[in-house]
Amino acid sequence: VENTAAPWQPLELEAAREIRLRISDIRVKLLNELQARAASLSRLNTELARSNDELDSFAYVASHDLKEPLRGIHNYSVFLLEDYAELLDADGVSKLQTLVRLSQRMEALIDSLLLLSRIGRLDLEVQPTDLNELVARVLELLHPRLEQTHTTVEVRGPLPTILADATRLSEVFNNLISNAIKYSDKPERRIIIGEAPAGTAGGRGAANPSDYYVFYVQDNGIGIEPRHHETIFRIFRRLHAQDKFGGGTGAGLAIAKKMIEKHGGEIWVESVVGQGSTFYFSVLKNYPSV
Repeated sequence: VENTAAPWQPLELEAAREIRLRISDIRVKLLNELQARAASLSRLNTELARSNDELDSFAYVASHDLKEPLRGIHNYSVFLLEDYAELLDADGVSKLQTLVRLSQRMEALIDSLLLLSRIGRLDLEVQPTDLNELVARVLELLHPRLEQTHTTVEVRGPLPTILADATRLSEVFNNLISNAIKYSDKPERRIIIGEAPAGTAGGRGAANPSDYYVFYVQDNGIGIEPRHHETIFRIFRRLHAQDKFGGGTGAGLAIAKKMIEKHGGEIWVESVVGQGSTFYFSVLKNYPSV
């Protein structure tokens, strides 16, 4: 009959049953493999979280325990300089002064490590934060350095009020503005602070840029080579000799990165050597308040 399928032959029926069984077996195997991989991934994530917690705890304890003997070395060195300097020759005095300076640097490094380890454990105190007031307070604290270095600052506002931890965000702005002051060889230094246009994508590209506020701190300083745009955010990573551009521990940007990540965002840089840098960071618009 036209348009009517012919009856299946016994061999065809057997072949169809065999195919169905094989497809069923394949589905079961795939499902079992997916479940095994999901369980393995969950276990690895748990182990990674535990390892990170243990690393944070180790960093905190190690840093805290290191400070006591280091403080003793510093204090005894200062004591020897103050009370016995006249018994030493110039070379001896110079060596003690170096010891004091190195112990101070080591303490600064340990303090930075302690702060970095605490960030991983802290809970943000998220609340409505007026960024105009926050930036004004940061600039007030930095006013002596701004005046001393002939640095002008332009805040392109108004800036929004956002949900954030005001203390942590102040530290981010403080760090970025301080770096903009420090890493410059210009007689007249300029810094611009503002909010980037809506939808600005991050360095890695957010899934939905409209879910984030993006802010920037721009300077006319020495700039950063492209090959260092990622590495500068690593702990204790310095691009210059310790005695250049005012020293420092090299931990500031790593700490800022951690704080921004706690706010659900990211931080990145665009820069041209000799012309300056623009540091961007994003913050979730709808960060869950406590």
